[in-house]
Amino acid sequence: MHDQIQTALKRLDAAIQIHKPIAVFGLFSGGHDSFSACYVASLHPAFTAAVHINTGTGVPATREYVIETCWRRNWKLLEYKATENVRVNGNPDPQVYADLVRDHGFPGPYHHRKMYNRLKQRQIERLERDFGADCRGKVKKRVLYVSGCRTQESERRMGNTQEVQLEGRRIWVAPIHDWSKLDTTNLLEHAQQPRNPVVDLIHKSGECLCGAFAKKGELAELGMWDLTRPAYYAIVKLEAEVAPKFGWGWGEKPRHKNQKLLPLGPLCWSCDKSQ
Repeated sequence: MHDQIQTALKRLDAAIQIHKPIAVFGLFSGGHDSFSACYVASLHPAFTAAVHINTGTGVPATREYVIETCWRRNWKLLEYKATENVRVNGNPDPQVYADLVRDHGFPGPYHHRKMYNRLKQRQIERLERDFGADCRGKVKKRVLYVSGCRTQESERRMGNTQEVQLEGRRIWVAPIHDWSKLDTTNLLEHAQQPRNPVVDLIHKSGECLCGAFAKKGELAELGMWDLTRPAYYAIVKLEAEVAPKFGWGWGEKPRHKNQKLLPLGPLCWSCDKSQ
């Protein structure tokens, strides 16, 4: 495990030396892949903070796991909430999942990108504004995101998994892209990190339950466990309100025609897979 960690750290260091970001963030959803990536990032002296995007649709226990983990490891945690979104001019622009669903119905695969943009992308952009990221001048001020994206678990995203990708004022680095699930499990043991019990119950972090790629029986599974029931009840309550209006519920495909399935965003690389 030590050699794998060092290899991942060298990959990250190479990206930092080449691109010289103004900040280095570990993206921490609460899943074990994201913990592994954050752990590697935290070993680098340029590490700035762990970042958790709170979509407002997740399992509360996963957010608690993120907060407790960062506290125990003395990682600075930056939590960006979709419900607290603001525009470039500073005006409040909250992105509330339930309101989006009331207006448009539950998203299926074809409307995943809309949810991604509203609940996650805008929070990343807000973070970048807060840190003064800008690539328009001669001196580029980019931020670097360390992702837990792994080739074995990712099928549908923005092209093939790449170790380093530049996207405007941001840099995406996937230092563990060639790790297996067993490798991330071994990392948890190496780091003496408790597992997220939500992952062990529903096989994913559950930090975002927009339902765009939900599988049959997934909602019922959320209702089976005490840790995930708060999210289950919220979805069921919303479904009872909007399903009669639109004709479909959470995890079902909306009745839209001529839709194009867009690639997953970098923050949702495993939305169609289980952890």
